[in-house]
Amino acid sequence: MKRYIYSLVALIFLLPVTILSQELNFSYKATRVLMDSTWDRNNEPVVKGIIEFFKPEMDIIMQQVIGESEVEMRSSRPESLLSNFAADLLLDYGREKSSGHVDFSLTNFGGLRASLPKGPVRRYDIFSIFPFENYVVVIDVSGVSVRTLFESFARNRVEAFSHNVQLEIKGGALKDVLIDGQQIDDSKTYRIVTIDFLMSGGDNLLALKDATAVEQTGALLRDAVIESIEALTAKKKKITSAITKRVKIEE
Repeated sequence: MKRYIYSLVALIFLLPVTILSQELNFSYKATRVLMDSTWDRNNEPVVKGIIEFFKPEMDIIMQQVIGESEVEMRSSRPESLLSNFAADLLLDYGREKSSGHVDFSLTNFGGLRASLPKGPVRRYDIFSIFPFENYVVVIDVSGVSVRTLFESFARNRVEAFSHNVQLEIKGGALKDVLIDGQQIDDSKTYRIVTIDFLMSGGDNLLALKDATAVEQTGALLRDAVIESIEALTAKKKKITSAITKRVKIEE
């Protein structure tokens, strides 16, 4: 039995070597395939059954009204009602949940996938805007990395910041930045509430990968938004946002 096992192991290791030592001749041809109704087919019975079983209950949950918005909010760079709403809510949430002070918040425009309607806001609307499984994290980042972060924004403009950040960009380069009215201190450690996607370098945001500490909140951004809206509703307040000129651009 042992001899059989040893022979099998040897075969597994030797087979790739044998294959790689041989000259392989092959060719390929690429074509474009139009994805239209030609490729439609009926749902798999098992999958269809699962969907039909849960759909009635899910429809009830997703259609629940959790708040009311004073205005319609759309997302656009470098600043918009929806991106400001998301970033400011994230800052408030981070300051409430974190064990220490949070300096500012950061999220990305790519994570905002729909608009927020004026009037009643359903749970479904929030899932549509925030469809990704992005977790809220609070990270410690050096002042040097924070400066690099804003320099990256000046070039690419893919992030949204909280209201206490004021940026000035000229000719695609960072001209000035203030956090709570103060210049960046390169020797200071800043605490940023953001999402794990950006923390790991998503959207090519490499500066956040230099984080020296990470505090996990355990909450999805989407759930944090729902929780915050429900808290507003409980206080009989509406969802609102404003353009604050937190980003000024000179071409």
